[in-house]
Amino acid sequence: MPPAASPRPGRILDPTKRAAILEGARAVFMREGFAQGSMDAVAAEAGVGKQTIYRHFRSKEALVEALVEAMCAPEVVRPPTRSLPAGQRLRELLLAFVTGAASPDSVRLYRAIVAEADRMPGLGRLFWEAGPRQVRAAIAQLWAEEHDTATAPIVAEQLVQLALGDAYQELVLGTGSPKPEVFERQIDAALTLLEVASRRRRR
Repeated sequence: MPPAASPRPGRILDPTKRAAILEGARAVFMREGFAQGSMDAVAAEAGVGKQTIYRHFRSKEALVEALVEAMCAPEVVRPPTRSLPAGQRLRELLLAFVTGAASPDSVRLYRAIVAEADRMPGLGRLFWEAGPRQVRAAIAQLWAEEHDTATAPIVAEQLVQLALGDAYQELVLGTGSPKPEVFERQIDAALTLLEVASRRRRR
């Protein structure tokens, strides 16, 4: 897939306007969905002309892809400082991850991507590469510092699923509003479970 936000060649573009467009797109698309949200609405929300949007993004699809990449903020998956033990850093990373994933905009983004899976299948791949894949890689890296490197990718997948748990499904489906403490308990239970399993394998 080509870069989502490639501007038209030969133009010097204002980065502040690009940021305003992305913020406008976030407001519109998270409120109305990718299919229903219009470029006119994005332009009005961003305070720019529609042609300005098209100077920064070739199409609505390109704008949507750029927004997905922007919302999968890399800060969320950066491992905490190395001055802490690996286990504590892993717990902090998981807490940061679920806090981001459970935020209202992140839940809306996930719903919107699922809703567009048939019409824009590349969007799901873009989301996976920009967010979930990087999260799993960061978790695997921390787990491997004190455990078996070979099993780290599998453990990372399990930790992500256990950390999100049923609480995340309730959020996505709109059937509940679990408090942050629920996710924290799920994370602690997951780390304890996998730590015990790891010790048994080493015996």
